[in-house]
Amino acid sequence: MIKLAGNKNTWIKEEALWEEYKCIRFAAGGYEALIVQDIGANVIELKDRTRGIDILRTPSKKDSDLFKNVPQVFGLPLLFPPNRIEDGTFKLGNKVYKFPINEPNRNNYIHGFIKNEKWDITKKEILNEEVLIEATFSFDENHDFYKYFPHKFKFTLLYNLSKEGLKQTTSIVNLSDEEMPIAVGFHTAFNVPFYTKSKEENYRVVASIDKRLEQNDRLLPTGKICELSGYETDYLNNGIIPLERPIEKHYLLKHIKFKENDFKGAIIEDISNKVRVVYSMGEEYTHIVIWNDNGDKNYICLEPQTSAINAPNLKLDKSITGFKTLMPKKEWSEVCKIFVENIK
Repeated sequence: MIKLAGNKNTWIKEEALWEEYKCIRFAAGGYEALIVQDIGANVIELKDRTRGIDILRTPSKKDSDLFKNVPQVFGLPLLFPPNRIEDGTFKLGNKVYKFPINEPNRNNYIHGFIKNEKWDITKKEILNEEVLIEATFSFDENHDFYKYFPHKFKFTLLYNLSKEGLKQTTSIVNLSDEEMPIAVGFHTAFNVPFYTKSKEENYRVVASIDKRLEQNDRLLPTGKICELSGYETDYLNNGIIPLERPIEKHYLLKHIKFKENDFKGAIIEDISNKVRVVYSMGEEYTHIVIWNDNGDKNYICLEPQTSAINAPNLKLDKSITGFKTLMPKKEWSEVCKIFVENIK
């Protein structure tokens, strides 16, 4: 481990994960994080050191092959595009995009390729009691996937760590000369419990969900928009027990009043220890997928998305699907935040 800068409480260090993958460990404001630039610039650790909370699901060395091949079940992985594309195919105007099928049992393309790519760390700074880490990924005709997605672009992930928690600013610039379809999401994996001595039955998930998008046996939206069930309305009130039953559902997001404050996103509460992890999601994230991997592995994924699953193929208005494009040389950007607070 090589310490680059800082003091006892605010610092940046270079290290190698399992002596194989380049990464940056950084700390500020009582939080500590680890970003692995060699695998998707994934933040695979986020800890509240003051309270002793391990927020994100972190791979151990025995998980190294799983993390390399399926990084979306750990940390804070970027998905571009998120979730599934039916038959790997969609159209934009007269252009047909045909992605390779990587979910053969359902004949879908799933979760994009950026989550596995090597990124560059382009900024490492300490500003007073805050750490800034920036990672970038540039895509052009030299990449193997360009034949499926012939647009030059640059992704940037900027992380600000401070006493306010982790602020994530995601941006993408269309460097091509054509209109480019974009859909951005994160497959954020939270520990349940996040206190090692807590019991999972003492946890609750609150989420600012609106209506549910019905899904078929390929886990693609059918086009039917459903009202919430009685069970699902608990997300809006006292929360649901996150590992009580298998969960894999797709919802529209909305603003709600939570503890008298306007809120959009999801919250995990440990009601026995009176503490919560808050995941605040920016305006551009209009959908969320909630998935707990059958509920038997001590984590839940709360997945903000800018658009619906299979958005470009849905026969619904874009105001619902969230499908969008980016014109040449234009930039898209949005923010999410993760932080811990006491339950008063």
